[in-house]
Amino acid sequence: MYVNNVNASANLYSSNLAATRYANSATSVRGVRKSDEFTPSAEAQSFSELLNKLKSTSEVRQDKISALQEQIASGQYFVSADSLATSLLTNRF
Repeated sequence: MYVNNVNASANLYSSNLAATRYANSATSVRGVRKSDEFTPSAEAQSFSELLNKLKSTSEVRQDKISALQEQIASGQYFVSADSLATSLLTNRF
């Protein structure tokens, strides 16, 4: 494939014509003052609040731990071999 007149195309972008075209579009925008501002949506704000609540709660559920400790101490805690095997195979593979 032969490309002809590549230098002329490259010179177009560096010419004063292209520079003044971009400068004129920039000067028309410069007259308007805008401040950079970020305002999250209501959904994002509610998600952020929920996330902060989750971070502040403890990962340890003391009521469940106490119930299991009582069952173990009284000898009432039992796990069937079938449910244990099923759980292991389901979570492992």
